[in-house]
Amino acid sequence: MANMQSAVWINFSDCRKSLLLFLLLVVSFRPSFAQVPPAQTSSVKKSQPAQPKLTATQERGLRLLKAAEGEAAGLAPDMRAFVLWRASYAYVPVDPKKAERLTKDSFTATEAIEDPPDKDQCGQVGTAGDIKSWIQERVLSEMVQKGKITQAEELLTQATEPVRTHITTELVKHYIEKKNLPPAQALLTSLADIEQYPFNAAADLVLAMGPEQAADRMTIFNQALHNFEQHGSTQMMGPDDMGSFLERTWTHVPSSVVLEAIDKMLDEAKSRQSKSHLSMASDKGTVNLNSTYELRLFQLLPVLNELDKDKAESLLRDNTAIQAQLAKYPKGMNSLTSQGNIYSYGITDDDSPQAAQSVAEQQVKQGAEQQIMHRMAEIGKESEKNPQQAINDALMLPLQDAFQSSSPRAQGLLMVAENQKNKKPTLAKSALDEILKIEDQLIPTQLHDLTDVPKIYFELGDEDNAKKALKVMTKAAEKLYAHDADAEDPNKSFKGTWPSADFWRKCVQIAAKISPALAEEIVNEIPDPEISVAQKVVFAGALLGQSSGVPILVGDCRKTGSRYNFSQ
Repeated sequence: MANMQSAVWINFSDCRKSLLLFLLLVVSFRPSFAQVPPAQTSSVKKSQPAQPKLTATQERGLRLLKAAEGEAAGLAPDMRAFVLWRASYAYVPVDPKKAERLTKDSFTATEAIEDPPDKDQCGQVGTAGDIKSWIQERVLSEMVQKGKITQAEELLTQATEPVRTHITTELVKHYIEKKNLPPAQALLTSLADIEQYPFNAAADLVLAMGPEQAADRMTIFNQALHNFEQHGSTQMMGPDDMGSFLERTWTHVPSSVVLEAIDKMLDEAKSRQSKSHLSMASDKGTVNLNSTYELRLFQLLPVLNELDKDKAESLLRDNTAIQAQLAKYPKGMNSLTSQGNIYSYGITDDDSPQAAQSVAEQQVKQGAEQQIMHRMAEIGKESEKNPQQAINDALMLPLQDAFQSSSPRAQGLLMVAENQKNKKPTLAKSALDEILKIEDQLIPTQLHDLTDVPKIYFELGDEDNAKKALKVMTKAAEKLYAHDADAEDPNKSFKGTWPSADFWRKCVQIAAKISPALAEEIVNEIPDPEISVAQKVVFAGALLGQSSGVPILVGDCRKTGSRYNFSQ
């Protein structure tokens, strides 16, 4: 499903913190080469390859892009940096050098973005809403991926502290990839005392070392454990957690140090006196836990059972709740993630009756969600063998999911249409027609996941229904914008990442394929001038033949809470 998360992390220290959403950077290694004598030059000058001639559509896109660049100069620093960054991708098909210059310009523009007040919960440095760091990381990441290491290093010192930290982590991974372990270990050591220690990269390094490097393995294991002792469970329950580090590395170090680490992690969790209620679900099942200590037991007892069976059994006897969970999932967290990721979770630090009721309700919803996921997987298989039956089955799915965030029925029908558009176009169109019948019953956030409907209609040659479906989408974007700009409780995330802005982005991309005039109309009717400029860049990119960009952050931060996710 389009709205499913690829991974979920649980924050032990402060479940209200925004997730850090950083792409980490890599640096290339520079081999030295022997000098090669210059080749003899011919008296005839070689002609440079001519630049490909632009089509009329591309020329229009280029004019539009230059106009958007000009408008960006008058925007606030955050929106200016965002527009320039997006424009750099649009230039790639026709002027790669200009694209590189704009990439640097967007980074420079971020330096004018002021840090938010300390009390601002929607954009603090290092949080998901930190657009300054978001753009900086992506700019530098792109440079490094293209091997422009010197340029990235020159800008690195101007980046925010979280960006520098995460870049260093990625450098560790880069050197591991290149099998150049000494610099990887040196860089990891430079991060030894930071709160956000890269346990995942540390585990990668341990696993990359051979038996002859047992001493170095021990050094890294002890470094990770020391960091945990300093900061405790400040990380998320995920790849950058001490528990996950131990799960991956315990067979590569002496049992005695593993047992010591398990004791320290269990003691730390027990001392927190957590009132947390946690629930996790994946396609393998659902787990409900009542404290961080129970979660640590669920994670670590499978390892402890291999090293000290008596102690593991003793702890298990004292925790009947974990007995039931591990009987069902004997490998702990690995049982949940062995063939898929955790896609849903709930967490609260309140032990009141109301909180318990909330957790119970969450568990019921997760159970329903798991059933829907299973049914959709079956429909996906059925659509390959018997697409008509798959359509019938999709029509039996609920109109809305348990969390009211998506429409399983519409998504199931869309899946059939996508699978059959090239094989059986008539059946694909039939599935899309069923979606059109229910579109007026869906809320804007549910329609957001259905922007492929007009695209597939157009691919099937049905331009009228493509335009009809797109009109529904643009109206939904307008409703989302009204919600984003609500005077009583406005969305305080960076405007370029508002759900309405992302919805318009998708609409413009699709409209440009159907009819450039239609895309232009959508852009011109956007009521917000700043969002309109950003969508001009999207329109221009579509005309120029931009193939792809990076996933866009979508943010919704209000008095009642915040939510951040990625959108392709």
